[in-house]
Amino acid sequence: MIEQIQEALVILVFSLIILYFTIIMYDIFFRPWRLVEDQLKEIDMHIETLKKGGWRAKLHSWLSMPAWRGDVEKHLNYLLGLRELKRAELELFEKMKGGRANE
Repeated sequence: MIEQIQEALVILVFSLIILYFTIIMYDIFFRPWRLVEDQLKEIDMHIETLKKGGWRAKLHSWLSMPAWRGDVEKHLNYLLGLRELKRAELELFEKMKGGRANE
């Protein structure tokens, strides 16, 4: 009985892992703009943390970019530039989707 429960749990966990990777692969191949939108949300969250300042921003900067040794201003400038690049990438995906709709 216990062996059957263990097998069922292993199959369930394995199925969930396969489902997760299937969803990620679907997003990569058929909806890459969703990944960029998620990255933009995360970048905005990091920017808000750094703009607040204080020890939390310094710690966040230190953990995210250890080579910069907690330089919050440098990290903030990097994230602002990265956000602009991601917005341009998202705009490109929108143009590509619009081009397909016109065909």
